[in-house]
Amino acid sequence: MQLPMFADRMELCGNTDLYVDRCRRLLECSEMLVLLELGGHKVAVWGHQLRASDYAEGGLHVTGRICAVEFDGGL
Repeated sequence: MQLPMFADRMELCGNTDLYVDRCRRLLECSEMLVLLELGGHKVAVWGHQLRASDYAEGGLHVTGRICAVEFDGGL
């Protein structure tokens, strides 16, 4: 049995790759900000030269130089 709080997963690899399972919506995507909805919460990924891919597969892969990951509007 999997607890609801662990139903959505994010994995940060160094400061260049972020893998997100079951991303609900991609709200914004630019070179400095990737904003997404994950499990009813908003997650902002800040950095440089950011790119989002693999959205059609039910997950999301963010690449670039990741500087911060912000949950629901605050660190």
